[in-house]
Formats: sequence, structure tokens, C-alpha cells
Amino acid sequence: MKCITLISDWKIRDPYIAMFKGRILSLIPEATILDITHAITPYDIEQTAFILQNSYSSFPNNSLHIILTATSFSTFDLPVIAFYDNHAFLSTDNGIFSILFEKKESVQAHQYQQIEENKNIPYIDKLLEMIQSYFNQEIEKKTVPYTNFRFSLKKDFYFLEKENKISGRITYIDSFCNAVTNIPISFFKEKNKNHKFTARISSSPYFKITNFFDFYNGKEEDPYFVSNRLGFLEITMFQAHVATLGGMKMGDEIEIFFE
Repeated sequence: MKCITLISDWKIRDPYIAMFKGRILSLIPEATILDITHAITPYDIEQTAFILQNSYSSFPNNSLHIILTATSFSTFDLPVIAFYDNHAFLSTDNGIFSILFEKKESVQAHQYQQIEENKNIPYIDKLLEMIQSYFNQEIEKKTVPYTNFRFSLKKDFYFLEKENKISGRITYIDSFCNAVTNIPISFFKEKNKNHKFTARISSSPYFKITNFFDFYNGKEEDPYFVSNRLGFLEITMFQAHVATLGGMKMGDEIEIFFE
């Protein structure tokens, strides 16, 4: 099975995603192309990495995950293919690789080999060459080893012992306007020893959260934390668009103070 996934900030109103899929299928008619999402905030590679980190393993081994977020399509850009955890990831190196992989020592990568004959080829055509070479098991013929990943700073969560608090941020707002944080459930439970806490969000100082549930609780009227399927704390509220009500947006800092 030749499984290809796409993730991008291209949205779906314009025809570009369909056009790109058509180009792929013209080269590889037997390919199965699946969309992870095209609703990434424009140029947000960290959001892209967060979603891809938590979704790629749902696909078969040897799937090719094509990352189109923040792509410039300059003829100077060279695609990079990275092999990690029995999957392949194809993108320009705009900083995405430095935050996508947890175990960077396990990554093997190759960059498109630019020579005089192909230096003016459009980026999209280089990308298509790499896709075809991957499934023909000829990737080394088109590439050179690549190790110098561009660095991008990842805003992480952390625990401040002196203040007895976790600091993190909102990484994603889903279609139901629930706000997903970058704080793992396991980390929260480890620090939440007496089950009493107050959480506040930087953009909503009047908004506070004091309850956590392992399931969506239809009887809870106030905003609360829930354990979502990705394994992170999610801010939700029964039949309400909690992010809209609280004025929350991606990137907002969140602090959880323990009693």
C-alpha cells in the first residue's frame, strides 16, 4: 500500500490541494492520499508539528507524510525527506524537523540533490520527484545525506517547584472550540497530588478552571479540564464554545497553580 498523508495551511476553499493530489495520482495512480488537516494557522509550523506528532502513528508503517505548511515554493528551496519511527516525512526544512521529532538521534534524512540541470525546476516538481523516488525505493539516487536541521524554538511546558505551578500554552483549538494545551495528562496528574488547583489563561484573566475529568462531563456547568484522546489537557465546557467565550487563542499561556 502506498499511503500518503497531507498536512498544510492551504485551507480547502482554493483548488491547490486538489491540483497537488492530481499531480501525485498522475505519477502514482495506485497511491492512497489522505488529508490530516489543511486548517493549520498560516505559517504555524509548531501547530503543524503538534498535530503530526499525535497523528502519524495512526497510519501504516512506511507511510509518506507530506508537510506543506509555510512552503515558499521558491526554486531555491530543496525538499528534505526524514525517516523516523518507520515513517517518512517530506518537507522543506523551515524549522519543522527540529520540533517534530522527539528522538532526533533516530532520524535519518536526505535532501534533494541540486545540480546544474535541475536548479531552476519549481519546488513542487522537486517534491513530486522525491515522492516518486521514495515509492520506487530510489531516494538515494535523488538526494544527499542531510544533518544540519534548521533550528526552531519550541515553546514547552514546565513545572516551577518554588511556585508549585505548571506553565504551558494553548497549542490547538479544535472545530468545537475546545482549547488543547501542550501539557500532557500524565505530567498534570503527577503534580496534582491533592486534586486542588486553579488554572488561568493569559488572555482571559477573569476565566478560571478548577476541575478535571477523565471524560466529557455533561453535568458540569463551568469550564473544566478533560483528558483528550491525544493525551493532553483540554479545556472544554458542556455544549459551549469555550475558546470563544473565554477569548482564548493559540499561543496563549496557561498557568496551573496547585494548593
